[in-house]
Amino acid sequence: MPKQIYEVRIHGLLGEDWADWFEGFSMRTEDGETTILEGEVKDSAALFGVLAKIRDLNVTLISIKLLA
Repeated sequence: MPKQIYEVRIHGLLGEDWADWFEGFSMRTEDGETTILEGEVKDSAALFGVLAKIRDLNVTLISIKLLA
């Protein structure tokens, strides 16, 4: 499976200090309430790893979108 780029939106603001935890993902905020993570995922296991980290933070997942 080729690497794919995903955009993950979560409700809540994550500070830059969380960027290392989501290694390989860029982080930005939108509308003062949403954090957007964007990055390359090599396979479905890696994607589930990102989703597990979001679950562990106890924040609400808004959407996940395949960009390329």
